[in-house]
This record gives sequence, structure tokens and C-alpha cells, in this order.
Amino acid sequence: MKDMQEFSSQDLQKRTSAVQDAALVAPIAITHHGRRRHVLMSITEYERLDGAVSPKVYRLAELPDDLAEALATAEMDSRHAHLDKLLDEHGVKEHGVKP
Repeated sequence: MKDMQEFSSQDLQKRTSAVQDAALVAPIAITHHGRRRHVLMSITEYERLDGAVSPKVYRLAELPDDLAEALATAEMDSRHAHLDKLLDEHGVKEHGVKP
């Protein structure tokens, strides 16, 4: 976020309400001696980002049925057909795990 609005730590102390209002619109950078140190954002934006970076990881044997079905029926974009050829060349059966 290079174009993020910046406020100094002094701005935060002297104009708290204005800085908080700006953070409700978009995340802002709080600087100290001219260097970005912190980011202030709305709780809504934080919760959106927090949910976006919390992927679930499963062991193959523990994969839920709905996800296993989605993976089994997924089709690759035709732009990546060359990857199927690579899998075939390396002996991967039905594009799954090698026996």
C-alpha cells in the first residue's frame, strides 16, 4: 500500500479524532521520525483481512468430503494444459499422487 495516507505519531496525539476518522475510510500509516511504524485500520477491515489469511490445512485422510469432491471434479483452465503433459511425462496417474 504505497499510496497509503500517513500521519505522524504527533498527529495521532494531537488530532486523534481526525486520524481515527481517516482510518475508517482506509488503512493509514503512523510514522515515527518519518518512517512507517504502524498501521491503523477499521475493525471491519481488520476482520476482513484476518479471515482472508487464515487458510485451513488438512491431511489427505482428513479432507472433508465436500472439498475432496470439489478437487476431484475441478478442471484446469485450458491455458495450463501443458501442465497435464508434464504430469503424464512424469508418470503421475490420473493427475493424482504417484503410487
